[in-house]
Amino acid sequence: MAVPNWLRIVLLLLTFASFQPQLRLLWVRRDSSGISLYYVLLNLIVATELFTISFFYVVNNRVEGSQFFVHVPPNVGDRLNLAQFALTWVLWVLLFAACLAYPSDRYRGRRTTVSAIYGSFLLISVVPLFVDAALDDPFDQYHKWGLALFGIAHIFLVNFIVSILGFVAPYLQARDIIARPPGSGPGALSLVGLAAQAVVFALLAPAWLGRLVFPWEELGAGIVNWNVLKAWWQLVGFVAFDHAVFAIAQAFLLWLAVRHARHGSPPAVRAGETDPLLGR
Repeated sequence: MAVPNWLRIVLLLLTFASFQPQLRLLWVRRDSSGISLYYVLLNLIVATELFTISFFYVVNNRVEGSQFFVHVPPNVGDRLNLAQFALTWVLWVLLFAACLAYPSDRYRGRRTTVSAIYGSFLLISVVPLFVDAALDDPFDQYHKWGLALFGIAHIFLVNFIVSILGFVAPYLQARDIIARPPGSGPGALSLVGLAAQAVVFALLAPAWLGRLVFPWEELGAGIVNWNVLKAWWQLVGFVAFDHAVFAIAQAFLLWLAVRHARHGSPPAVRAGETDPLLGR
């Protein structure tokens, strides 16, 4: 069942609100200790990829059209979806910028590295699309071939790799939580923000099932089998999947941060396991 536009707007506002506790805490503390810079980087890359794919279909590929993800031509709901992806991306950019700008008791020498990693990813994601939207003729034959290659590369390769990063990100943040001295608190990591994002993204995940276009009836004569489900995940289902993974990750990190503040590191954590994965 399609999600009404008014609900899309409500979810947009809730998404904005869910990031405010974390952004506000960083602004008040002027310190990012307790937040893994790599955790923020990986989540930012996931958000960038989702925005890239949506922008590709709504803006760059609007002339050719598509049987999935968006309507032909894109309607108001599709543009609200793009606004949702764009807002999430911008909020992660702000969080990333704050973590780079404010001092931390870890990652002092890693700011250049993470900036270079994200800058490189921008060059293969949103930058080509922005240039294409601003300069290229959408009716040019070579333009169509270029778009096709870009779409195939991201949908069937880049996006799959990026989805894996959603599993790695909470592990990196969990290491930073455990590495903090017991009783020192979560530092700049907002527990309210974790809770808010866990709830909001848990609402967003199933909502995406009714927000994106997929031709169920045209694939497999309406019969849902493994091949159809695989195509659904590759073309649209990854959006709900990525949001669900993030919601679960934030809930887990909230539980871990509260537990560590009360009881210290879990018994399973032995000496050496709390060392930074990627160095200081």
